[in-house]
Amino acid sequence: MVSKNFNNKYLICFFFLLLCFGLSAQIPTAYYKNAEGKNKADLKTALYNIIYKHTQLVYYSSATSFRSTDWHPATQTAPNGYYWDMYSNNVHTSWSGMNREHNMPKSWFGISSGQENSAPIGCDLHNLYPSDATANTAKSNYPLGEVTGTPTYTNGVVKVGANGLTFNESDATLLKYNGLVFEPDDEYKGDFARDYMYMVTCYEDYANVWQNIGISSMLQRNTYPVFNRWAVNLILKWHRQDPVSQKEITRNNAVYTLQYNRNPFVDHPELAEFIWGKYMDIEWSDTVKLPEDEIPFSVKPTFVVGDSLTATLNYPEKSTYFIRTMNGAEYRKGSFSSTGAIDMRYLRNGMYLLEVYSATKKRYVLKFIVWK
Repeated sequence: MVSKNFNNKYLICFFFLLLCFGLSAQIPTAYYKNAEGKNKADLKTALYNIIYKHTQLVYYSSATSFRSTDWHPATQTAPNGYYWDMYSNNVHTSWSGMNREHNMPKSWFGISSGQENSAPIGCDLHNLYPSDATANTAKSNYPLGEVTGTPTYTNGVVKVGANGLTFNESDATLLKYNGLVFEPDDEYKGDFARDYMYMVTCYEDYANVWQNIGISSMLQRNTYPVFNRWAVNLILKWHRQDPVSQKEITRNNAVYTLQYNRNPFVDHPELAEFIWGKYMDIEWSDTVKLPEDEIPFSVKPTFVVGDSLTATLNYPEKSTYFIRTMNGAEYRKGSFSSTGAIDMRYLRNGMYLLEVYSATKKRYVLKFIVWK
């Protein structure tokens, strides 16, 4: 029940913040227009032509840039926030003990330490992340993979060790990389997969530059598909299992404001399927209809004055949701009831983000306001 004593001034402020948030997070109009109507190699090349021209930043300034691209929201132990480190659970509120880490190792594209500023690929923020120094050293330039047996290194978040991941193709060929691999935490496997897809797309012109250390594990010296078959399977597996998070969306927007290009696989995760996956025979567009398209997702009400809101989507009981504060911090998570309802009784008045992962792994994000 709505209180008759609520202050209209605060309600107006909520709607103003809602509008500002929506405007600041939008993909530029027609940014991907020239990629429409394409698939496979043509789609990848179209994306390359959209994103490869960007502002080259200074490698050593990335630690400063990380304050806007990789700053974790405040927590009880770090009230002013801290560097969002995908390589450890350590809480670094200062740069001490941190490194700038190329997710795809710089040795794979022929950049040595001290030469990062020699080419845009060496200082591209889409591939540079703050990392715990010890974990960074252990990662070395190993390819991605899933560790089996006793790791040679682990800090409880990331691991290095023998690769245990195999794929059986329809022709019964066993696909596997035999060697040491780096395995990130499940929470960030999709982040790494989409970073690697960005790198081989933005730097499509590096087809003849990829070094032997990358060629021997994940890459090929061509513009398409670039990833060898084992790597394609790995990248798509992680991409599907770990959908795009609010962290990645926020980061993509922040990097865009600094170097003026975007990661297409964060903006449109389905692009991976049109280039390397199950939709390769379909031409991509922003409005393309896919075989397993769901009923339109919606939520009512978006201005909550009662005890629940209800989402309309296929198989709600098989879908999950996260309620987040407007800075992306997780407030609550759970599964929908069979009717799509979520209990709102425990939420304080305010504006929230609802992040939903459907039964078919599609991701939806919308804003709602609680005012009781």
